Amino acid sequence: MPKRKNSFPPGQKLSTDDVLRRFGISRWTLHRWHSDEKVGFPKPIFINRRHYFDALEITRWELRRAGVDPDLPLEVKGAQVVSNMITDYDELVRALIAQRSRLKLTCAEVDARAGMQESYTNKLENYRRPNGRGMGPETFPLWLGALRVAVVLVELPRATRGYKDKAAAPISHVDETAAA
Repeated sequence: MPKRKNSFPPGQKLSTDDVLRRFGISRWTLHRWHSDEKVGFPKPIFINRRHYFDALEITRWELRRAGVDPDLPLEVKGAQVVSNMITDYDELVRALIAQRSRLKLTCAEVDARAGMQESYTNKLENYRRPNGRGMGPETFPLWLGALRVAVVLVELPRATRGYKDKAAAPISHVDETAAA
């Protein structure tokens, strides 16, 4: 599986001045970035009392800050990967909305491509609203097909954090709705 191509050869180092110019920041800001664990900026290495930064690690940091997994493959079985890992329904709907935007399609065009009733895509995208609809087994392949995407399951190295909390909320919401 090919990985994302990086613009720097492996091992290329950037001087402090290169990093300052790249981000348009001061030395003090750079110092704060690599001192603050929350920011997660790559740590410098020292060569002859000078700071150097790994260009590849800085690119990976930029991708993570932009919400892109730098380890995500570009392709799966020859098909382009168009989203990050999806672990809940909200993320799935956001990814499908993003794909519709990438294809420059309106909700009505997706409805027509999928053979769904008029305004159904809008209801699917706004499923949390009063007139919204959740995706069922009949709608799922239609929506995916209209957006020219597919689902690939991957095994995670460990359980997703908070999955019990995420799963419990919709179930209790369904119970409350059914009781009404």
